[in-house]
Amino acid sequence: VFVSSGIRYDLLFGDKCNAEIFMQQLVEKHVSGQLKVAPEHTDDKVLKKMRKSSFSQAIRFKSWFDRLSRKLGKKQFLTYYFIAGYPGCSEKQMKTMKQTVSKELQLIPEQVQLFTPTPSTWATAMYYTEIDADGNSIFVEKDVGKKRQQLDIMFEKGGRQIKNVNQTKT
Repeated sequence: VFVSSGIRYDLLFGDKCNAEIFMQQLVEKHVSGQLKVAPEHTDDKVLKKMRKSSFSQAIRFKSWFDRLSRKLGKKQFLTYYFIAGYPGCSEKQMKTMKQTVSKELQLIPEQVQLFTPTPSTWATAMYYTEIDADGNSIFVEKDVGKKRQQLDIMFEKGGRQIKNVNQTKT
């Protein structure tokens, strides 16, 4: 059985008893060459609104995964899922995310989704009310063109946008 996505690395770090065994088994026997993870953003303020852990945990997981893969002689890699236009996210934070992903992960992401409100989610409530879980007012980009600009930032290379067939835009 191969796992292609769905690893909650933030929960893995909380399991002091089983994490090492789990990772060893995962990397050795259950990755077919590529494992998808979803840090979704790099900015801790945006991640807090998503109720996700710090991006530093994604970096920590990558290091652990890469180290185990090398140790086992496996040529395996991680692919990442990110989101643009999430409530509380500005164009400035997207530019910072682009730089962080390039520097820390050394890549131009292939999968970046544009946030779309969906019924019965906390993110949608934040989108429409412009208020976060703590009751604070937040910035929410609602202009479709400007939301698209946030998405496009992630696919720019050297100041120009590149065409990426794996780009996820919704």
